[in-house]
Amino acid sequence: MTIRVLILISFLFGATSKAAAQGEASTPRLLDEVLVDYESGVLSILQNDGRYGAQGTAFGVNQTNQRKNLIITSRTSLELAHGAHRLTFLYAPLDLTTRATLDEDLQFRSRVFDAGTSVEHRYLFDGYRGSYTYQLPLTALSLQVGGSLQVRNAKVAFARADGSGYVEEADIGLVPALKVRATYRAPSGLYALLDADGSSTFGLVGDTEGGLYDVALSLGIPVTKQLDLFLRTRGVGGGATVPDKEIENWAHFLSFTAGLRLDLSAWR
Repeated sequence: MTIRVLILISFLFGATSKAAAQGEASTPRLLDEVLVDYESGVLSILQNDGRYGAQGTAFGVNQTNQRKNLIITSRTSLELAHGAHRLTFLYAPLDLTTRATLDEDLQFRSRVFDAGTSVEHRYLFDGYRGSYTYQLPLTALSLQVGGSLQVRNAKVAFARADGSGYVEEADIGLVPALKVRATYRAPSGLYALLDADGSSTFGLVGDTEGGLYDVALSLGIPVTKQLDLFLRTRGVGGGATVPDKEIENWAHFLSFTAGLRLDLSAWR
């Protein structure tokens, strides 16, 4: 469905741009670049440790069976650039439900699931991110620096396999981060792209500890003036320990994806 939407957007934008170019060839561009980036592939949960509630049980991927299988993942972003300024809007969903039989008692908040119980565990961590970067005046390497603001839409839940005993911890919050993007383009047209977001509380928020990193390395392959294909590996991780809310969650993910990058402005 996402690919169909991208193709439709590309077609509509291309047709509109051609018409505008024929009728108003002298009109200056409002945007220098309009890029759509879509990737899909597999993701592995390397670590996902949690504890919820003053008497809550610490649990991880072995208790929830999150490491047993690879997960299909996808991301979509839109980039708008004018001169040295660039805005990027990202949608990065993650919603996983697994089933496991408990070897030991597990307490989540005030709910206790006895050893031997078959439980379903849901981990939702959708990311909606807006970023601003500024292109530094370098020639050998394209370097952009700036910041990001991510809307964190998170939910962790347990229930017995029959649906009874449901209990959850849900949260919506804002996470600021610094952003760096570096691109090296070879004479052949192939390019390497490093894209990194990161933040930390640095011990400045009382007893609360928190951090986030999202680092991706891509190999881009130009196909046409409007289209690039790419291979990408990404590491995502972080979490928080919030004593006053009795919450602790730290996770690390690794993904390998392939995708396409459409330059909609190239149709003008």
